[in-house]
Amino acid sequence: MVKGVLLILLFVALAFLFEVYVKKYKAIENVKIVKSEVLEVLISLYGNKGTEWIVKGEKLFYQLSNLVIKDPEIKSGSYRILAGSLHLNKYSKKGILENGVEIFGPDLYLRTLNAYIDFEENTAWGYQELLLRRGGNLIKGKGFKIFFKPFKVIIDEVKSIHSAP
Repeated sequence: MVKGVLLILLFVALAFLFEVYVKKYKAIENVKIVKSEVLEVLISLYGNKGTEWIVKGEKLFYQLSNLVIKDPEIKSGSYRILAGSLHLNKYSKKGILENGVEIFGPDLYLRTLNAYIDFEENTAWGYQELLLRRGGNLIKGKGFKIFFKPFKVIIDEVKSIHSAP
């Protein structure tokens, strides 16, 4: 009989502990995370060679140690870069361009899905399929690196070159 009473008390104590446990995590579930956003953003960055980059965006918010900019337009001299989003590390000044990247310049057009950019070293690179128009040539390939100062383009795997007459 004593064992039966002790067993019932054990079940009551466990039920109480489980109820406290569930209520504790239910309270955490009701906590709302406030997300701050800044609209119509303009940021100026400077590279090692004095190159100024101007980043404009529709929306900016903070995610871990990165600034996330939606629909960025990045300009440096006569070069312009468009993308769906830019994840910029505020300490290293390196970023990831995502969701369709287009790079425009004098006699240059490059399109790829995602790319990386280093604002201090004035470079952009990627590893995915790309389309490059330079002069009268249309080049399809995979992987690239662009040096903006002095300007140079390197394509890792050229798949086809089409020349305009």
